[in-house]
Amino acid sequence: MPRRIPIQVAQTVGRLLQGGYLKSSPAWYDTALRYPATTVPPRAALPRPDSDLPRSLQGPTRSKALEAANQKKGRSALNSAKKMRSQLPNLRPLPIVYEADRIRRQFFRDHPWEAKRASTLVEMDYALDLDSSPEIAEGHMPELYHWSRLNPNVEDVIQCTQKTSAMGNMSLSDAYRRTLATYHAIQAEREHRIRYANYEARYLGADLGPSETDRGFVKEQRELDKWAALSGTDVAASDESNASGTPGAAERKKRVDTLFSGGQVYLSAAARSSSGQTSAPGSRAPSPPSNAPEPKKDAGETSDFLGIANALS
Repeated sequence: MPRRIPIQVAQTVGRLLQGGYLKSSPAWYDTALRYPATTVPPRAALPRPDSDLPRSLQGPTRSKALEAANQKKGRSALNSAKKMRSQLPNLRPLPIVYEADRIRRQFFRDHPWEAKRASTLVEMDYALDLDSSPEIAEGHMPELYHWSRLNPNVEDVIQCTQKTSAMGNMSLSDAYRRTLATYHAIQAEREHRIRYANYEARYLGADLGPSETDRGFVKEQRELDKWAALSGTDVAASDESNASGTPGAAERKKRVDTLFSGGQVYLSAAARSSSGQTSAPGSRAPSPPSNAPEPKKDAGETSDFLGIANALS
């Protein structure tokens, strides 16, 4: 049964008796009606000590010195209240930032191609709780080749930068620039080593296979041969269709006229096309036979050019 306020207990029992849920009234029911319970006063707020309150809400004993200072310097109470609100501590959690993440972010921003380097995602040989950085002799600055002389990765750069910053008592930016100088020197040395090893192997007769450029040329020639084979098949099919006399496949002949007419042929062709004639400029209309009777001309043909007489007849 839910918790009830003492005043509402007798009222709730009375409604249950009227509704028939209770057959008889409890023994305390008449006494509760005769002497109702008093209203419970609200809980009073606990007073906070002045040391826990801001200066604007402190008592006169602690705020007297502040008011005297404000009157002496001519400051208003509103400005002091704003200042005190601004001096309250920020209760939001601070961001968690690691130096390794800052160095890694800057390294990939400067060398984006390093993100495509293949890396393993399995556990390493060494224990995670042990420091994998090499031992640096006292009096010597750490160099990147102490970690890897062949091909250092981003983790080696991070560890070398942190070690240089700690041992050299320099800022993280200066240590990062010093480590990058060693990184670029090692990469240049590695590139020259690979290049001249390739030259030496080819000089001694090693067959290293086609280069990427040669492979691209081979693929391109292969595609060109496919297109040549397809185009040859289409030409042969068109020749066979022309030889078999397929309708609509006859070769179109271009009319060549060497006579210069100064544009008269073009104008006459335009006039014929506007009048509905489709004959060529050099062609003539077929002449009627000599024994054919001449058509009779109607007397009203010249005057009735709209054809009204024929419509009325």
